[in-house]
Amino acid sequence: MSSGFSLSCAVCHRHGQSRFCGVAVPRGLEAVVVERRHCPNAGPDCALKPMAALVAGLDEQGMEAALQESGACVEAEGSRLLSGPNLQYALDAGGLYMALSTATAYSLAPARLFCRVLAQRLDMSAGRCEGIELSLHEAIMNGLLHGNLEMSSDDRQTWAGFRRFCEQIDGRLLDPAFAGRPIEIMAVADGRRVAVTVVDSGPGYCMTPTVQETDPGRKSGRGLAVISHFAREIEITEGGRRLSMRFER
Repeated sequence: MSSGFSLSCAVCHRHGQSRFCGVAVPRGLEAVVVERRHCPNAGPDCALKPMAALVAGLDEQGMEAALQESGACVEAEGSRLLSGPNLQYALDAGGLYMALSTATAYSLAPARLFCRVLAQRLDMSAGRCEGIELSLHEAIMNGLLHGNLEMSSDDRQTWAGFRRFCEQIDGRLLDPAFAGRPIEIMAVADGRRVAVTVVDSGPGYCMTPTVQETDPGRKSGRGLAVISHFAREIEITEGGRRLSMRFER
């Protein structure tokens, strides 16, 4: 991946066209996509106020910088933007929003960089942020593994099963049909609480806690139990594709 961050060009009032590195921007995003570097038709009326950064091929530092500057960081994959309908809601609420492909989210540490920016914006203590970051990491991994990659945990309680599990992950991360699926992460503050939500693009799955998930001797599958320890409230909707957590600030 390249270092630093670049990208986005959008909403040129002079020509009424929204472009991003030669790729047309979907009409619904025209109000939030921004001119990040320069407009080829330079002029004071050519670009809208920066609100969202479009990113591609970035490392963690570049993505964090984009999120800090804009409040929203959307990965662009080829001719496709990976944002969903939650982008506009998060921006309107003054929150943070990130949309990444499965491959990017799995290879980086989105929970860490997302929570660093969140902590700065809300002036939260390190101790409070640690719980949110751990919960967000578990939620993202649940969304990636069981949602976007459609992995089952049933066979990974033995070394042989765990090896097969890892090999299957590697294979699916090489398959664009799985690796290109987006995952959305957003946070919106409301008074003394902050709502953090993860939305995956999988077929849906059951995240109801089981005896196995709350068993401290179990090698995996304890994500929801960990989240429950830190979050004040948890809500699972959209057939298991959307996990919302509320934390005290």
